[in-house]
Amino acid sequence: ELERLVTGKQLNLMHQFPMRGPLDVIFCRNVLIYFDKETQRDVVARMSRLQRPGDLLFLGHSETLFKVSTDYALIGRTIYRRS
Repeated sequence: ELERLVTGKQLNLMHQFPMRGPLDVIFCRNVLIYFDKETQRDVVARMSRLQRPGDLLFLGHSETLFKVSTDYALIGRTIYRRS
């Protein structure tokens, strides 16, 4: 039953996102570390616009939103909640 509710897609983070929100959960693990801060800010801002307050963002263990975005609050080691 849960499987019917989940959609997974690949996308190029450097291009306009093809989907509209809201997205309850975004998994973006071990990707942002390859971008400079300005690109990280752009990508995270676009992800943030697809989420509502309370929705979740999962990053990799080497990633952080420090000096990238204030749209999320850290709630676990790699888990952020949309503010």
